[in-house]
Amino acid sequence: MLIFICPALIDLIGFVAIFAVSYGAGERGMTMMQVAWLQGLFQIAYMVTSLAAGFVLNRGNARIILFASIVVALVSVAACLLITVFLPLIVAMLVFGVCFAFFFNSFQTFMRGEAPPGSLVRTTALYTLAWSAGSSFGLQVAGSLYRQGALVLVAATVAVGLVVIGILMYHSPRSLEDPSADDQHDAADVDAIVRRRYVWIAWIIIFTTMFVQRPIFSFFPTLSARAGVHPALASLPLCLHMLCQGLFGLAIAWFPRWLYRRWPLVAFQSVAAILFLVIWLAPGFGIAATLISLLGIWSGFAYFMAVYYASNAGNRSRNVGVNEFLVGLGSSAGIFTMEWAMGRNTAAPAAGQNGGDPGSLYLVCALALIVATIVQILTAGRDGRRGFDSHRRESV
Repeated sequence: MLIFICPALIDLIGFVAIFAVSYGAGERGMTMMQVAWLQGLFQIAYMVTSLAAGFVLNRGNARIILFASIVVALVSVAACLLITVFLPLIVAMLVFGVCFAFFFNSFQTFMRGEAPPGSLVRTTALYTLAWSAGSSFGLQVAGSLYRQGALVLVAATVAVGLVVIGILMYHSPRSLEDPSADDQHDAADVDAIVRRRYVWIAWIIIFTTMFVQRPIFSFFPTLSARAGVHPALASLPLCLHMLCQGLFGLAIAWFPRWLYRRWPLVAFQSVAAILFLVIWLAPGFGIAATLISLLGIWSGFAYFMAVYYASNAGNRSRNVGVNEFLVGLGSSAGIFTMEWAMGRNTAAPAAGQNGGDPGSLYLVCALALIVATIVQILTAGRDGRRGFDSHRRESV
């Protein structure tokens, strides 16, 4: 479906701004605390806006909110790329966070309304691929064009935004009277109790994933800039991470028996925790870059499950609104926690030296995944496995 290009392109724009702001902060000698505030307040704005959006969005108003959020987002992204002073940059990031939240909440409502009943697995897989691929290419675009100057980045993002607006104008939406994935539950052989329980698990997944992933995307470019790593090389592992995330998120559509099971959660999160421990025990750009890339497989699984479980029970727009609220909460909590964990040595270092203790970041990531896995097992309940392992899943 052509509309799935829209989240890809919007995330491309978003990650151009996120990477450029973070890498530029490292070049200009900002402290790690300043980087934390820039990225953390963006996530707080996203969090608060998402919670509100989840209660006001519906199939009827989602499309017009999409258009409005894109237009204002383009203006705020341009400001983020052009401003180099800390306080005005914070304001631009706050506005950008509000627009980003409205776009992704309204798009998910719009997406479910455009999907026919019974297609939620496929729709979620395409959505995961779309926004992840957009993030991936956005990081690489930012890394490749960063040295060309802010005006070039602004021109590229505006051009991409205009394409998104054109796609939405070209798309003919389904009638509000037509049945859609927003009206019916997918996988009817799983009872309502299990679906409700897994909405809570979706919220734990999304919080933990953002708590772990966002600090890496926030601090890795800054630390790379301080170490003298070229921006294109610094963005490459993050780009590959998001590409793996999108491709694996799409592949999950071919493994429907993984849905509503505890063992995939345990397996994927445990392996991810082990990889973070390896990075902590064997520091170095090569190892970190390789394993961060491979960890996209874990995050692809996590994002698919979080979106699917939240979209397949109860009030979907509210559930997804809470999901996106937790995106902001997990991101901001992770950013400030990791900044604290990296220790007091966060002031701008001497030329050629690396500030902070990035090893602590990866250790906290591993511990967070271990704790989250235990909480998810407990949330599933003692009889949860018996309740859903007896159900047969239909193939996609």
